[in-house]
Amino acid sequence: MTEQVSTNGPSPLRSRTRTLTLWWIAAAGGLTLSVVFHMTQAFTPGTVSMLGGPEISSVYDQPSIVMFSVDLCLGVLALALLPAALTHDPMEVEESYVGPPSALVAGLVVLTVWMVSVMAAPAGAIVLISISSRLSANWTVPAVFASLLSIVVYELTMSTDLGIDWVVIAMAMGVTLALVGVGALRGTLIRRQARAAGG
Repeated sequence: MTEQVSTNGPSPLRSRTRTLTLWWIAAAGGLTLSVVFHMTQAFTPGTVSMLGGPEISSVYDQPSIVMFSVDLCLGVLALALLPAALTHDPMEVEESYVGPPSALVAGLVVLTVWMVSVMAAPAGAIVLISISSRLSANWTVPAVFASLLSIVVYELTMSTDLGIDWVVIAMAMGVTLALVGVGALRGTLIRRQARAAGG
């Protein structure tokens, strides 16, 4: 039996069209960011490879190809999991239910790569807003830590600086918390309007 959703008020459910639109935004934005980033790295003389060695100003340079391949793989992974991470349930209007656990798992995977892969960044931002809009500390706190893990992994494996740049981590966490705030505001408004519509 298919569960019917009331159309009298707003719902946390996201239509197939809206999910597809968000997916295309994430895909187009991620691909654009990735191409611009890697072309800049390839054609800027004197740049340093994210893998640690000096980079030759050539699009065919091996470190550049490896970097782009890693970025592409992680970006495709994030985009593949994005629809699952955005899944909602009609029961989310109830205070006691947050959403399907599969959405949390998919979202956390996306958030562990969103700051490592330029291509995955837009998908990660969308997922972070979606998770925090569910207004559950059991979902939001792991999402924040997954985002922190992502930037730490970037600093340890991809950054050109030796060690961890705590300023970069602080800035990344600032972006994370800002997106969490946007999601929390969205979730609060949706539930407030749903309660008002329900009388």
